[in-house]
Amino acid sequence: MTQGKLFRFLENKPLTLLAIFIFALFVKLLIFSLVTEPIIFYKYPYFAERISNGMDIGERILDLSPFYLYANVLLFNIYGENWEALALLQIFLGSLNCLFIYLIGEKIYGKAVGFVAALFLLLYGNLTLIELSLEPEVFVLLFNSLIIFFLIQSKEATAAGKEVWRWFIIGLLIGLAAITKPNALFFMPLAVLWNWWESPSYRFRIKSTFLLLIGVAVLVSPITLRNYFKFQDFILITADSGKVFYHGNGPGATGMERADLPEQGFTEEGYVEPDYAHTLFRKVARNLTGRSLKPSDCANFWFNRALDHIRANPFSAFTLEIKKFFFFFGNYEVHDIDSTYKYYRIIQNWPLLPFGIISSLGILGMGLALPRFRQAFLLYSMVGIYLFSVLVFFAASRYRLPAVPFLATFAAYALVSIFSQWREKQFKKLLIYSGAACVLFAGTHFILRSEVQTFDRWQTATRIHYSMGGNRFFRQGLYREAVQEFEKAIALQPAFAPAYNRLGMSLAILEDYERAEKYFKKVIELSPGIDQGYLNLGLLYELKGDHSRAVPFLEKALSLNPQNQKAKIHLEKLNPRTL
Repeated sequence: MTQGKLFRFLENKPLTLLAIFIFALFVKLLIFSLVTEPIIFYKYPYFAERISNGMDIGERILDLSPFYLYANVLLFNIYGENWEALALLQIFLGSLNCLFIYLIGEKIYGKAVGFVAALFLLLYGNLTLIELSLEPEVFVLLFNSLIIFFLIQSKEATAAGKEVWRWFIIGLLIGLAAITKPNALFFMPLAVLWNWWESPSYRFRIKSTFLLLIGVAVLVSPITLRNYFKFQDFILITADSGKVFYHGNGPGATGMERADLPEQGFTEEGYVEPDYAHTLFRKVARNLTGRSLKPSDCANFWFNRALDHIRANPFSAFTLEIKKFFFFFGNYEVHDIDSTYKYYRIIQNWPLLPFGIISSLGILGMGLALPRFRQAFLLYSMVGIYLFSVLVFFAASRYRLPAVPFLATFAAYALVSIFSQWREKQFKKLLIYSGAACVLFAGTHFILRSEVQTFDRWQTATRIHYSMGGNRFFRQGLYREAVQEFEKAIALQPAFAPAYNRLGMSLAILEDYERAEKYFKKVIELSPGIDQGYLNLGLLYELKGDHSRAVPFLEKALSLNPQNQKAKIHLEKLNPRTL
């Protein structure tokens, strides 16, 4: 498309919007049909089904996005277990969000910037992968875009001192975003600041701020009241912030890799509930204090543990924050859902945009747009909020994702500016802008590269070969294939005890008892505080008929985990007098 045709195309706004939406939907449906598999990570559907069936999920309700949980409940009551319908709805909403980014870019910087921003967003394949997971991020992006769009729309009315009711709608949208992901509340004071900056009169500022706060309270207060009446505890929205803060700042946190409980992943495998770590963190907090802590007290416990670690290691904490900053803008995607990481590995070979292009051009665009800072204050604010969230917590792709639409707008501004310099034959500026973009792009790829490579090996071993490979084959009864995948996992991560455990179980089923025994002993060596190695070694000896050797290992497993029913049953069978 030539320059003249492009501008004529952009003049036809309905056609432009339709083309963006159809192209976005096409790209997303292509990824859905060619890359992804039937839904694997069922956290929200799991709890939505239980609520729909009249079950009380207890404290787990405090770990979940209220809006997204109840949206799942509603969908289940309408469509049953057809969860792929929700995934399709989410990529429809993601396509719709591309239209709002076009409209925001058009309002602030013009049609060309809006159009390029929408293209950047729809071609960022990793965004689609996260939209296809049953997680609430797509709604966060949509609500954030609506907030910015309504704020921009209200600017002219605000200048005239009219239509103050718009601020109630904006408050509702911030409330929706907050009950989807609570860190959206960080935007509320910035919206008030922007309002006071733009409003013509003191009286209008007071009225509009009051209406905004009422709008937020209308949606947040029912969740707060639910939490209080159910648990006799003041919890604004969710109670997982202390746990997540510890993940990002506790011992062992690297910015990408989280600080976890000892053997957390291994322990979680013994429970059916998805994402059981939330419950484990509360259990550990209560056990360590010896008190029946309320959920908010458990969150404060982990906040304080992380703060103690920071105070004891100030230089390391400062270095960690620098790393988080670079990881936020880095090209590498840190996925905390196994299937999404697998799909990310596939689309890396597709002709789609990596994050590094959006990030590097976005940084350049933010620099070039500084002389018009007030005009783009809202976009800077959104990027700043989610950068702050990553610095406080950690650099998972889902945590930085809400900044991407606004980074894409700045990236589009940078690209249009470079093109303008070329068109106007301003070759000196063209060289400077292009050179800066190349340096920034290289930085997104090569800064902290060795840490990224180390973490990627961990991701490959644990998410690809262990979880998505060996464990899936094991559940399907394909034990020889499972053995191959588990062996690949331990080749990449020789100290990964869960892979040795499942490898031993697979070999025991295949009647290769000698190798199975060796691997169960390796599990005990690597994870002596976990019951699984002792349990499986005891069961192996029982299977071989060596009951005298089986009993001590089963007793050890039971002493480490008194809730281990399998150890109880087999120990009772072998030696009833021990129980």
